[in-house]
Amino acid sequence: MAPHRLPGKIDQLLSYFNRRLMDVPDGFLDHNAQLRLNGVPYETMLGRSPDEPLVRLIARGPAGYRFAAKAVHRALETVLATRDAFEITPARAAGHVILRGTLRGSGDVFEEWLPVELTLTPAGVVKVADIQLTDIALTRLIVARTH
Repeated sequence: MAPHRLPGKIDQLLSYFNRRLMDVPDGFLDHNAQLRLNGVPYETMLGRSPDEPLVRLIARGPAGYRFAAKAVHRALETVLATRDAFEITPARAAGHVILRGTLRGSGDVFEEWLPVELTLTPAGVVKVADIQLTDIALTRLIVARTH
């Protein structure tokens, strides 16, 4: 995928997310793409070794994205994610996604600007996706998921 096509792929992913669909645009995520929250790989958050085949199967690539997206959807009764400007090179893309919604259980408004950094393969496919989320925002989502 050429770097100039990446913003469209991101927008397509966010459109699916906003409609609560678990689809991932073709050619966006490598099947082994590592997903990170605040620099910590998802498989580490699961408390397992990244070398375990089952962990890699559920924590990486489109499957890992779906697992994480479902958790956010569970925390937010309404959801709207939009892309802000991204700086894109052949090896990297960095920018912000604005995540808005209503927290389940409390009805409180949730709005966060999430820094996103994507490391790309030579073919322009995402091989590492790192999203930053403040501890306060993360706690709010975790609490809302319990309702």
